Amino acid sequence: MREAILMTTDNMDLLRHVTRELYPGIAKRYQTTSRQVEQAIRHAKNVAWDHGGADTIKRLFGDSDNRYTDKPTNRALIALVADQLRFERMYRQSYTL
Repeated sequence: MREAILMTTDNMDLLRHVTRELYPGIAKRYQTTSRQVEQAIRHAKNVAWDHGGADTIKRLFGDSDNRYTDKPTNRALIALVADQLRFERMYRQSYTL
């Protein structure tokens, strides 16, 4: 999950090609398969979600339209966190200039 978030923070286009580029890129780096990468990310997401992840996401990102009541897809969660990190990076850079 961490690797997927970091990769998409640097290249949001990867979100359009999760199964063709993102998962295979991670799999190659860690010498495993794309399927195992996808399953590991889904497992991490499910465990986190089942142990308070929904509440944490609501607290961190807001819940103006109840969009976090259902478990997000791997892609949606990666996009949400990567987008937030990109925003924070841009915010920090704008105040350090």
